[in-house]
Amino acid sequence: MSEETTPSTPPDRRARLREQTRREAKDIALEQLARTGPAGISVNAIAKAMGMTGPALYRYFASRDELLTALIADAYTGLAAALTRAAGGASGGATPGEGAQSVRGARLRGLAHAWRGWAKEHPERYLLIYGTPVPGYSAPEETRTIAAGMMRTTVSACEGLGPAEAAEHRALRAWTRLHGLVGLEVAGHFDGMDFDVDQLFSDEVESLIR
Repeated sequence: MSEETTPSTPPDRRARLREQTRREAKDIALEQLARTGPAGISVNAIAKAMGMTGPALYRYFASRDELLTALIADAYTGLAAALTRAAGGASGGATPGEGAQSVRGARLRGLAHAWRGWAKEHPERYLLIYGTPVPGYSAPEETRTIAAGMMRTTVSACEGLGPAEAAEHRALRAWTRLHGLVGLEVAGHFDGMDFDVDQLFSDEVESLIR
């Protein structure tokens, strides 16, 4: 049950308790998301699970859309951080004897596998930002800003991969092709199919590097 504050609660403690309550509400919302999808998220049901009234929880999230925005922003931020770490740390990735093109492709290779790894670890969050749009919901500018930053990271990872096409175009191809494959995988569409998804993904990544 979340702890309510009183006028005598010190400001720092109030801020901590507010953040704790928001975090608990988001955790329960993610559980709802896994069970019913984004359309099933209910502020009143979350409040009940927390031992609060609906109006009390609305002091922390003014609407269901505000709660959805918080979840979407968290998801984008988590994925963006994973991609940034991968792109920044992928100085290797190619084995001795591989060509210069493969060495230059290490950043894109690392980014692609980080993308898939994050999506498989957080499938509900991934589908929240890249799955079927939530009816009646319009994402605010802050989420578009984070998404644009991820695309810039992808463009940077594609630089130096050959003069035949601009890095921006290669990044767009990477985004559409990898998202298509990863989206099918996390949505369960490959379940029961007799092929190696890991190999398919690796082949797709290498085709983007060539």
